[in-house]
Amino acid sequence: MKTFFEYLYYRIAKLNFLKNYERATITVTVCQTLIIVNIIFFTIYGPFKIIGKANLIEYLIFLSIFFGLDYYNNKLYRGRFDEFDKKWGNESKKDKIIGMVKVISFIIFCWGLLFINGWIYSRYK
Repeated sequence: MKTFFEYLYYRIAKLNFLKNYERATITVTVCQTLIIVNIIFFTIYGPFKIIGKANLIEYLIFLSIFFGLDYYNNKLYRGRFDEFDKKWGNESKKDKIIGMVKVISFIIFCWGLLFINGWIYSRYK
């Protein structure tokens, strides 16, 4: 899974024309946070039938998860773009297209699942 997030970082960084790789790190962090939040929704809220509006403690937990992952990802990916460019820079056009479809589908899936979970468990009233 680490390789997929490295590829996600690389593809998002390649889309960024300003050479500001912070946006790619934030994208990876947001996706990882959404995965964890979705797992929490499925494992905690689902079996215990916790339904209702989210409270401040939940938001603080989710923000601490986000900032913890952001710190970790900044340490992990800082200065590694050239390494990933050597690894995936010579992909064929077909592999690039398939890779971008995977990346975009993954981002849409993360956000979509969050909204579906929120709708199922009535978290956004």
